Amino acid sequence: MKKIDRETFPFYRFDRLAACREINHFVSSGVKDISFLGNEEPGRVVANRRELGENAGFELDRLVVGNQVHGADITVVTAEDAGRGAYNNESRLPDTDALVTDEAGVCLMVLTADCVPVLLYDPKCGAIAAIHAGWKGTAADIVGKTVNLLRQRYGSEPRNILAGIGPAIGKCCFEVGEEVASVFQGRYPEQVEAGKNPGKFQVDLGAINYLELLQAGLDAENIEQADICTRCHPHDFFSYRYAGGAAGRFGTGILLREKCESKK
Repeated sequence: MKKIDRETFPFYRFDRLAACREINHFVSSGVKDISFLGNEEPGRVVANRRELGENAGFELDRLVVGNQVHGADITVVTAEDAGRGAYNNESRLPDTDALVTDEAGVCLMVLTADCVPVLLYDPKCGAIAAIHAGWKGTAADIVGKTVNLLRQRYGSEPRNILAGIGPAIGKCCFEVGEEVASVFQGRYPEQVEAGKNPGKFQVDLGAINYLELLQAGLDAENIEQADICTRCHPHDFFSYRYAGGAAGRFGTGILLREKCESKK
């Protein structure tokens, strides 16, 4: 993942996805809050989103955001959804943690502050996805379900899909109790370790999402991981574990510049 050091609003891009000129994507930095969930004044959030769009290359009127509920529901986004959740929370797409589309010009974005953001793009069928994978979504294999939906709806072949796993809380800082650890211990024992404190465990959500993408059929060489812990880098990316309820959110988004030739 490479930093694009724009003076007004720096952001990041994945190397493999950045090589695909028919899409645009970004991971915003923690310089400015782009959510309505922290302490930022709503008008300022809109201004921050517009500034990010000007730097990263999307129009605010074409942005789509969902009401993330830490589940595994996926919404198919159409051109008519453009602008949903762009200017306020009330217009967000209802209760969804993953967005998919093959429509050109619609920017899909998820918001995170420790949870795992994942972007998918199939250059063969021209479908994209933005995924918010909290621990509950990770436990429910939201990335695998999203890959399956791309296959069923758009004819995507998993081996063609490129994926970017963004900054998220690392195993070093994601300390949980046995009730959460037990969800992953059976399937991913190497990603769960005894914690620093009695009765606590450390879970590697980023690595689990990587493994789930492999299980869904993606090639390892097509999956790029940021490997940046948000809790360890709270001034680069927002972290709920670091700042609590006052934490802002950073955005991870993707859009098709033009419709795939085979679908025109």
